[in-house]
Amino acid sequence: MNDTEKKEIIELLQKKGAMQSCPRCSNTNFELIDGYLNQYIQNEFRHGMAIGGPSIPSVVVVCNKCGFMSQHALGALNLLSPKRKEGE
Repeated sequence: MNDTEKKEIIELLQKKGAMQSCPRCSNTNFELIDGYLNQYIQNEFRHGMAIGGPSIPSVVVVCNKCGFMSQHALGALNLLSPKRKEGE
């Protein structure tokens, strides 16, 4: 993730009002992780974790005091291409 992308994401989070204090320690200083996270969605867990399939690409904001992490879906921030949104 380059500095321009980071700035854009921070601005989008600010526009959406996602700038509240940490829900765990009330700290107000956060850092945007320098990269993306992809959370896989599974319908069952009896046979363990499966890699691949439907997922939720996201960015992660971390509290600088306690390390609490909040994930923000790229689709909700309008950062996914239409093709990616359709799961293609």
